[in-house]
Amino acid sequence: MDYKKIIGILGGMGPAATVDLFDKIVKAAKVNRDQDHPRIIVDNNPKIPDRTTAILEKGPSPLPMMVQSAKLLEMVHVDFIIIPCVTAHYYHAQLQEQIATPILHIVKETMKYLLLRYPNARKVGLIASSGTVYSGLFDEACKKAKVELLKPSSETQTAKVMKAVYGIKATGPSDESRALAREAAETLIRSGAQVIIAGCTEIPLVLVDGDLSVPVIDPIAVLAERAVMEAR
Repeated sequence: MDYKKIIGILGGMGPAATVDLFDKIVKAAKVNRDQDHPRIIVDNNPKIPDRTTAILEKGPSPLPMMVQSAKLLEMVHVDFIIIPCVTAHYYHAQLQEQIATPILHIVKETMKYLLLRYPNARKVGLIASSGTVYSGLFDEACKKAKVELLKPSSETQTAKVMKAVYGIKATGPSDESRALAREAAETLIRSGAQVIIAGCTEIPLVLVDGDLSVPVIDPIAVLAERAVMEAR
């Protein structure tokens, strides 16, 4: 397979998710030798302000630094950009307005995958950051797809999902974060979820397909596959 396009990764949100995306791109590429892999340029900038805090109006906007990183990638002539942070896609349209290089959209790609792979799913559970939940990124997409979106209660969101997310960001995946993510997902399954979307890019580090009684969709894996296809 000949990969002609250069992939740009606007990373650092967080670093572990950026590494996960890079790893999944490498594994998704069909190659026989090192030289066959697509070229990837990464700006891993963990100084970008917290997206959830900004969306909840409790902190500075990450957009200026996201634009800075995107322009840096544009300067080195990447052909398209991907972002391993679901919540950051709240700023996708504003970011795209300021650069010419196309930016793939992780939520749109995830929904395409959901509809293709699980066309009969009518109820989908979302395990994501509070910023993603509050932003309504998946709500709008699911409404268009005529799929009911189930989300954790506010108590579960704070005590389990966000505790797992920030725990992974702080110390990496742990038994505690795995248990918390799984417990949150189980509440959605009991409410009728037929598929779970691991809608924060830290969550697939502790919750993968096969862990639950229903399928788990990993948006990072979906984005990696899409990036590999685009690089052809």
